[in-house]
Formats: sequence, structure tokens, C-alpha cells
Amino acid sequence: MLSVSNLCKAYAGKSALADISFNLERGEIVALLGANGSGKTTTVQSICRLVEWDTGEIYIDGIPTRSSTSFLKIIGAVLGGCRNTNWRLTAKQNADYFARLRGFSGPAVRDKIAQIHTALGLDEHSKKEVMKLSTGNKQKAALLCALSYSPDFVLLDEPTLGLDFQTVNDLQIIMKRYAKEENQGFLVTSHDLGFIENICDRVVVLDEGKLLFEGNMQQLKARLFNYQLVVEISPEANLAIEASVIPSYWHGRFNLHHYQNTITVNYETSNQSLAFMHFLHQQNIQIDDLRIEPLSIEKAYQALVQSKEVQ
Repeated sequence: MLSVSNLCKAYAGKSALADISFNLERGEIVALLGANGSGKTTTVQSICRLVEWDTGEIYIDGIPTRSSTSFLKIIGAVLGGCRNTNWRLTAKQNADYFARLRGFSGPAVRDKIAQIHTALGLDEHSKKEVMKLSTGNKQKAALLCALSYSPDFVLLDEPTLGLDFQTVNDLQIIMKRYAKEENQGFLVTSHDLGFIENICDRVVVLDEGKLLFEGNMQQLKARLFNYQLVVEISPEANLAIEASVIPSYWHGRFNLHHYQNTITVNYETSNQSLAFMHFLHQQNIQIDDLRIEPLSIEKAYQALVQSKEVQ
């Protein structure tokens, strides 16, 4: 098991991680979510020992990673910007090189590299140096390197960046297969919540360096808002509405934002909006625009982070 325990890190006196704890089991796919600056990349880089954290500890099977670098043989990683490849080598040469650095070689490793190389659609570019590949194919080469020696734990920082729809689908298949058949654990950061929803067993949400939520996808969905109501009213009507009155027409769990002439409400059930709509009708409020939309998981997640109600 990979365990992050009470991890803290500050840059120039500003906290980047504050008491972060979570686990990753072999055979499990866990998403690490958060807005830019939430601490996701710092967490991944700390696990790889590219960043020295301040307090707390990271364990592999109960052994602190500070005490030895031998754990790196069972860690694979794709970092943002495809920085784990040598751009003057081909994708296969890179994968073979990095596998050998960790002490893995031989027919089984070469077969594994060839298998993943084909699955990622890199065969037609097999003779190209990485520097000559497109952005998406550079990302594929980085993925190949991370998976080539069958590490116990694979850290993927924005792995779908630059990938086309088909390759994203292929990556999902590869991750699910290796998690199930080879008992590999995956920690994935991504802004592609559709991708996350399709593959992940658990979700860890960071916000401004703090742990906001940890649980499975079903538990996360239970915390999300399902609908969004946006009402744009005339300036005159806005002046006539007392802002403090609006929340009294909403019941249950909701998040309301009133800015200038726009009222935005995220809420759980369709019936919650009825009292407020009746209020607007009774007061004969002039409405310039009104929209009620079901929230996508992306927008629902944004509402979750903004509301800070998941404690």
C-alpha cells in the first residue's frame, strides 16, 4: 500500500499542502482532483521524491520513503509536460532505457513494451524520435515509459492531456486491465472528470492544499448538486428585491450566489426551485433571462469546491 500521512509543504511561507492523508492500494484506481494550485502536482512530486516536503510521511508497505530510494523501482510516473522522456530516443528506446534504469530487462519486458506500444497506437511512429512526435504522441511515449516495467504503483499527472478521444478510451482499457490483472495501483490527476468517472474506484479532492473530500464516486455524486438555476433580472427589479429574502425561499441543500443582476442557485432536487419561482411570479419581477439546467459532473464538481460544504 502507498500511504500519504499528514503531508505538509509550504513554498516561501505559503502553504501548498496542509495535513494531507490518503491511501492507494494495489489494484485500485484513485483520482486526485482539485483546481489549479490545489496541491495535486506537489503531492505527486512528493511521492516521486522530486519535492521534499516539510512534515508528515509517505510510506510504501509501511516503510518511509525518506529512508530509502529503493521504492522507486515499483513507482511509475507521467508528470505534466511529458518530462519523463529523452526526446532524442524513440518511444520504445525510452521505455527500454527507463526499465533498465530500474533493473528490468529481458524478453518479458520487451514484450510488455511492444504490447503497450501497439495499444497506444504508436507503431506507425516507431522510428521517430520523441522530439518529432505530436503533443499527443509525446504523452503516449511518456505513458509507455511509466507502464513498461509493470510498477506496483503508477502516478499519472494529467495523462489525457493532448490525447484524442480514441486514445483516451484505449488508456481507460489499459488502466482497468492492469489494475485488475496485474494488481497495479493508479493515482490519477485530471481535469477530465468524464475520464475519472469511468475508471476510478475512489476520489480524493484537494482545495487550496487541504483535503476537502475522500470517498468513492457514488459518495461524491451524493454530495454534488444536480441542477443550476440562473435568473437574470432587470436593474430595477434587482433594486426592488431584498437580497436577504432570497434564501428563505430555498430549502434543503443549495448554494446561492447573487451578483449584480444575476442570481445563480445550485441545488439537489427539481422541487426545490418551485417556491422561488412562485416568489418571482408573485412579485411580478421582470426577468430578462431564466435557465434551469442539469449539472454535468464537471460543473457539479466546481459547485462543490466553491461551496466548501463537503466537510
